[in-house]
Amino acid sequence: MKKLVLILMSSFFFNCSSDDNKIENENLLGKWKLIEQYSDPGDGSGSFNSIESDREIEFFSNGTVTINGILCYMSLEVDNQSYGTFNETVSEDFDGEILPEGCDNEGRKIYYQLDDSNLILWYLCIEGCGQKFVKVE
Repeated sequence: MKKLVLILMSSFFFNCSSDDNKIENENLLGKWKLIEQYSDPGDGSGSFNSIESDREIEFFSNGTVTINGILCYMSLEVDNQSYGTFNETVSEDFDGEILPEGCDNEGRKIYYQLDDSNLILWYLCIEGCGQKFVKVE
């Protein structure tokens, strides 16, 4: 009987899974389409401007992200898919960060903010570079 209890308890512990990859903000998951781009001449007077683009980014529940273009830096180009991972972070300024794969500069990060209807990606650049997306799926 002791062996049976030991076997049952062992199988319980080995079958438990962790929720380390659990996404806290499920509103982030899905496909987003680029609608505006932020430009700043370097004096803090920048603003978002409407643009026409087929650029889309998609977030998955396993912590991965894809985009139909380059993810390493801000671009309007739509071509081969790029990939990365994302982490939800608690910060005063950002809701999380994206770690793109295959960039020239390893460790490059893109920060994101999420509100009820928009996703904003902030790229690293001197003047301030950002793209605003609206959810499509």
